[in-house]
Amino acid sequence: KQWYQRRVVITAGNDNLIASACDDGLVRLWNITDERHVEPNHAPVQTLQGHNKRVGGLMWHPSAENIVASSSYDNTIRLWNAETAQEVSSLSSFTNQITDMSFSGDGSRIAATCKDKKLRIFDSHTGEVAVEGPGHENMKVSRICILKDEKIFTAGFSSMSSRCVRLYDARNLSAKLMELDVDSATGSLFPYYDPDLNLVFMAGKGDANIRFFELVDSQIHYLNQYMSSDAQRGIGMMPKRGLDTSINEIARAYKLNVAKKLVSVVPLKVPRQSKTFAEDLYPDTVDYNAALTAQDFIDGKNSMPKTAKFLDLQGARSTSKGFTAQSATNGVDNSAELKALKSEVEALKKDVADKKEAISTRDGTITTLQ
Repeated sequence: KQWYQRRVVITAGNDNLIASACDDGLVRLWNITDERHVEPNHAPVQTLQGHNKRVGGLMWHPSAENIVASSSYDNTIRLWNAETAQEVSSLSSFTNQITDMSFSGDGSRIAATCKDKKLRIFDSHTGEVAVEGPGHENMKVSRICILKDEKIFTAGFSSMSSRCVRLYDARNLSAKLMELDVDSATGSLFPYYDPDLNLVFMAGKGDANIRFFELVDSQIHYLNQYMSSDAQRGIGMMPKRGLDTSINEIARAYKLNVAKKLVSVVPLKVPRQSKTFAEDLYPDTVDYNAALTAQDFIDGKNSMPKTAKFLDLQGARSTSKGFTAQSATNGVDNSAELKALKSEVEALKKDVADKKEAISTRDGTITTLQ
């Protein structure tokens, strides 16, 4: 395609629906089939149009079905009803490029980092700023996660250009609770938060390792790291339901290896001798079934995601197979207008056909005269 896909994300409860953020300012939604030997659909099932510059960030609402948020270089975050392609709300208090965003657990708030060196927490329904405070002093890219205990985790650069991670109180961003230096490398950091185990897996652009941190009592504790010799451009994480419990796999990273032009699969495991199911490693996690509909969220409702037993979730399958896009009519009957437009198109096609026939006749006459 002529547009470059900048980010691709899968929904929490639908294995057959993905969204892609593109440089042409559009967000596209795709239905992916499970069946083998079936030609995939190369056309998006829905297109979300509203940004006027490239889209750099994308995330699904944690508990409301088919609500997706996008951030753009036009310095806005927009929330969409993916079914109807309607914009639900817009967050526009930024003065520079948005570098990252994160939903709270119930989806009521969105935290964002920006190159203007500020942290902001928004009401996701109204788009109003609820809390604002200073962020990382360096203008390089910083990332953010809202934790389940009302804390904010950020990864970025200090005033001395060293990489560091920080904790903030989501109710008061005026001062950080803790800061931990990581190293002096120059690549931006990518944190991935696991609320079930309260862990953060963190990779760095250009790094060859993936670090693990545990968050306990407003403290960040370094645990361990996965080491390799291949530098990564970025990573993606397998949803919890896809993990292998027989090897105590607590996360699985898909590492983009640009030099070798491949994606490396990296299982992140807890070293234990026992191969029996470890309940402490696999607590209840997010269920396939959404807690809210898109309309519930639009009506102002919030909810934590539904949860299920880990083994029950692994044995289940998503009941949703993508979705069928609806037109954003806002309750207005557009059938008459659609019929008129179709008639106009047919008339134009007939006019073009008549003109082609006339041109052909005149070409024949010219040939005869010559």
